[in-house]
Amino acid sequence: MLTGLAGLTLSSAMLVGCVDQTKIVEKPTKVDAFLERVEKGEPMPVEEILAYIENDRDAFNGWGEGYEFPVHPAEKHLKGWTIVLDPGHGGDAHKKNWKRGPTGVREAAINLRVGLILKALLENSGAQVKLTRADDSYDMSLAERAEVANTIVRKRDGGVGADLFVSLHHNASGPTANYTTVWFHGPVKWSEPDLDPAKYVAHELGWALRTQVAKTSPIMNDQQMYAKGFGVLKMTRVPAFLCESSFHTNPDEEQRLRDAEYNLREAYAIYKGLTEYAYGGRPTQEAPNVKIDGSEMVIETVLDDGSDKGWWGHDKERTVASTVNVNVNGVQAFAKYDAKSKKLIAKVAVADLPEAESYEVWVHHQNMFKHSNYPQRYSVAFSEGLVDGAKAESKAMLVKRNGIED
Repeated sequence: MLTGLAGLTLSSAMLVGCVDQTKIVEKPTKVDAFLERVEKGEPMPVEEILAYIENDRDAFNGWGEGYEFPVHPAEKHLKGWTIVLDPGHGGDAHKKNWKRGPTGVREAAINLRVGLILKALLENSGAQVKLTRADDSYDMSLAERAEVANTIVRKRDGGVGADLFVSLHHNASGPTANYTTVWFHGPVKWSEPDLDPAKYVAHELGWALRTQVAKTSPIMNDQQMYAKGFGVLKMTRVPAFLCESSFHTNPDEEQRLRDAEYNLREAYAIYKGLTEYAYGGRPTQEAPNVKIDGSEMVIETVLDDGSDKGWWGHDKERTVASTVNVNVNGVQAFAKYDAKSKKLIAKVAVADLPEAESYEVWVHHQNMFKHSNYPQRYSVAFSEGLVDGAKAESKAMLVKRNGIED
């Protein structure tokens, strides 16, 4: 029997086929070397992993040393993205038994190593990456962490706010628990841009770390844990999710998490999930033009399915027409979408709208990968009121979070 990194077992019968057994030469594998280091208490340092990422990663079609972590061909779709990584906790080494595994391994240290490695992977893809903390000197408040994502200036267009915020954590419970969960801030109807990348990452993490997959849902609403949800997600006003990749309180997992090579396995899973998500594209739309035409408010925009403009067939329909939806202050609009021009025109009766200083226009659509658009909400104000001929500029609004007013 051959036993893999986390107990995956292959029988000899599975390995017999056309292979000439007499020509198989036993030699140490990368897994053997990893387990030997762990047994000796000599985990690989994070500096060695960062040097590997910079200098020695294989191409996708290569099969040399390190082939388990190749450059993903689709990582080019992450180029220009602005991503904030949040290694949870920190500055708590002086706290006895605070967020530690059975032998004292600190969650904060694990989170930071994963963050440093993931930052290197994403920057190699061309993404703009910011860590909320790059060392273990102090524990930032949740508000400070969220503010990094909310206020970062995007290099590609000068806009404000990250494209994505990923908080990195490891869970704690009894010694037998070791499953992967990725958390979003509910309710679901407000969290579509969070859910899309989260599901890719959750599946990749479970596969890579061989955690207790299918024991529970891989993605979860943070209000299952706390009535108001996780503070850092609630205060982050851009698409965001929080990873609890595995349990540092599981004795075997704690020892694996000490090693930067295992941390690379985790970081690579998140990188791969984000790459696969970006590969499918994040839909968006032009800022809507809004006017009053007689007794109706008319909203016009052009949809973008988010796919690569150079792809063969890009001129074909890639927006799922049944997902196109517009409402104003919760009032459903009649929407007409033209697949050829990609133009969307929606109308709602002025008589159905309340008198207000401004209105919230919500535009929703998904592409053929079932990825939802971002942004989804726009603020619209008519200085002269809802009178015939009046026009208004629309301003993109931040992600709606439970309990936070705009």
